[in-house]
Amino acid sequence: MINLEWLRTFSAIYECNNITEASKKLNMTQPGVSKHLSALESHIGKKLFERTTRKLTPTEYGKFLYTQINNPLQELKKVEYYSSQRTKKKRSAITIGCTSDFFKAELIHKIYSFDMYIVTHFGNEKDLIEALEMDKIQLSVGIKKHSTYDHQFQYIKDEELVLISSNNIDIPKNIKQNEDQLKKWLQRQTWFAYNNDQGDIKKFWETNFNTNFKIIPRYILPSYIDTIEALKNNCGFSIVPKHLCEKELKNNSIKAPIKFSKKVEQKLFYSYKLKNSNLKEINLFMEEMKKSMLTP
Repeated sequence: MINLEWLRTFSAIYECNNITEASKKLNMTQPGVSKHLSALESHIGKKLFERTTRKLTPTEYGKFLYTQINNPLQELKKVEYYSSQRTKKKRSAITIGCTSDFFKAELIHKIYSFDMYIVTHFGNEKDLIEALEMDKIQLSVGIKKHSTYDHQFQYIKDEELVLISSNNIDIPKNIKQNEDQLKKWLQRQTWFAYNNDQGDIKKFWETNFNTNFKIIPRYILPSYIDTIEALKNNCGFSIVPKHLCEKELKNNSIKAPIKFSKKVEQKLFYSYKLKNSNLKEINLFMEEMKKSMLTP
């Protein structure tokens, strides 16, 4: 495994063009910087710089490596900055749970600015419900209401559900005008679903066709984003939140093949146990989220 400090040192050398300036930037000795660079080159088996008397010039592989690690290192600096800030007041700590979809769409660019220590636990909604009940997390973020346990819920937002498909599917002519034929045709297609519960497909179907759905998905994937990616290169249909696929619809890597007159939405909530010792931290996290969602 590559030592992260080797990569930091390599990045500094690349930006400074010599060992002396890099050592000043890193607050290290020159031999220490040289040792990190040698260790990295030895580990990957590639020469990263051509050495001259006055400066170091990156090799082609050195340029490639820098482009690959620069953005991740910058993001890591942000995480380190927000997690290492020290103030006189005692900083609150909380363990939250959410789906990977909600984290990528709503949290990834927000929670690093929260004045809290935050541990994030990922899972599907069933996993998060159980984790909350077993006190592995104190707060579930961005899930739908359930009646499995006596958990408390606080509304976050609505998200619209849309029917999407791969681009290589052709809709039979005039079938949109015949609801029964459309239902039968859709039932024969290959479907991708978010989980075995298929609540999103059921909700969409009952809203638009006013009947129980009779679809057996062929593929169950762990997230909506994975489903969207799968439909870019495979033939099929799915129901996903609109905001997660707007980019793909805009660049025509997938399509919304049929327009329905009825808007289908699902509500997302915070969920927590009323009897616990973390209500202060829970309320603080929800307040921070509220402020971040109001900020453009």
